[in-house]
Amino acid sequence: MNTKKELNARKKTKRIFLLITIIFLVGNVSFYLQERSKWIYEGQPYPKAKEWLVPANMMLVYGTTLTKLPFLDERSLIMKPIIGLQDYFVEKWQENLPDDDAEKYLGWYMFRLRTYMVPNATNVILYKNNTYSYKETRQANDEAWKTIEAMIKYKAKDKIFNEIRLSAFLNMSFFYVQNAILYWYHEKEIGIKTYSINQSNNFFFDQKMMFNDIKKMKYFKDLYEYIPQMEIYYKNSYPDIYKKIVLPYFQYMTDYLLTDYLLSLQLWKLENDNMSIESFCNKKENKYLQNHMSSKEELNKLKDKGVYLAVKSIEIIFSDSIDSKIEVVCNKNIITPINSGDRIPIN
Repeated sequence: MNTKKELNARKKTKRIFLLITIIFLVGNVSFYLQERSKWIYEGQPYPKAKEWLVPANMMLVYGTTLTKLPFLDERSLIMKPIIGLQDYFVEKWQENLPDDDAEKYLGWYMFRLRTYMVPNATNVILYKNNTYSYKETRQANDEAWKTIEAMIKYKAKDKIFNEIRLSAFLNMSFFYVQNAILYWYHEKEIGIKTYSINQSNNFFFDQKMMFNDIKKMKYFKDLYEYIPQMEIYYKNSYPDIYKKIVLPYFQYMTDYLLTDYLLSLQLWKLENDNMSIESFCNKKENKYLQNHMSSKEELNKLKDKGVYLAVKSIEIIFSDSIDSKIEVVCNKNIITPINSGDRIPIN
């Protein structure tokens, strides 16, 4: 009697297992066909590459679903097989793309930062919730800069990636200026200690090192030039994409933080007799100052309208900026916020 019950139980278990297996296989085949129809369309410029992108996206869905579980992220041991397979497919996708297409350089943005790291940290500032170390954040910022430069240098032939190119550039620009300050934090006190960024007081910001970092300062200047180039190109060539993707808060906050760095550099030059007060305080002559003040004005307008992100973070950003120092250096009448939010045209 017991043997018969055991046999029936085993048969039932096998049937359930078989049913689950069939559902899993059918679901995956359906998922694959759905993804493939999205990417392998008539006129697709790189069909061979997209054959590899389809399974890469499937692995990404599986991985991001798993990382919704508590205490699990893309660095967890259990994720290694999925991430390893995903990376393999991503590599094959990129190998089948030409070197002069923006799509080839979007792997890290799509398959790491946007989908794993930022959601895991629950903040675009990766180190803010102690989810990622300072070293990991610096490495992420280095990758972000590579993406920024590639998005400026190359265009995308694929119609979907043409849209991703703009969003990646804008998102990476915002990400870069939010995390860049960490380049000049050190575990030991070097140069000028100004303030600590963690409760243990082990890390200090070195202002002198920042201003002497010619390479990074050039990046800020380059980014200031890149942003309007991308804006003009998409406004003229793809106005619908531009309107869909560009969000005022991120646009003005990127400008505000970027010019905060550039004006800090100018103030340092001013203090070291490398720049005149007249040049610095003249909005018509100093494009960074004009854009900084116009961006602040636009952010305040968003705050007054009750835009969630602006209300939540704008006061913190303003309090950490150099605006009060500018007011000390310049006559307040000189830096009254300009009426127009337009950026000064780049020559």
